[in-house]
Amino acid sequence: IAECVVVRDYPRTVIEVVIQILKADGGVISVAINSAIVALMDAGISMRSIPVSTTLLVKHSGISSELRLDPTAEEEIGTDCAATIFVTDSANYGVVSCLTSGIISQDSYLSCIEASSRASKAVIAFMRLAIEQKVTREVQTLWSS
Repeated sequence: IAECVVVRDYPRTVIEVVIQILKADGGVISVAINSAIVALMDAGISMRSIPVSTTLLVKHSGISSELRLDPTAEEEIGTDCAATIFVTDSANYGVVSCLTSGIISQDSYLSCIEASSRASKAVIAFMRLAIEQKVTREVQTLWSS
């Protein structure tokens, strides 16, 4: 996340985001990363890009493999492989980081990256909409007094 923040705008400043998990129902790492990004956006922190994290499961069944996006905790238990992929919203939707567990083939890995890139567009749109609605409500409250 630090690579996405424009640190030159904040000399001698520590930006700390604390995330407390109250209930977990799968994809905890992705949820924590996305929550931190929304918190930075809400605080008005300048960022080079808005990264998004997605969690995918890979279930191998014979020759083919099935991808599951945004799995529940139950689905995560009986899986062959899991991938948490951190994608930026830059023009090419590049991968910033990837955390995998289990054995994953190259084809499955590339499928995970493609699915994560497609899903990240929807997540970014949701994040922006949520922030825009919050700002709109704050402006209306400010000017209605």
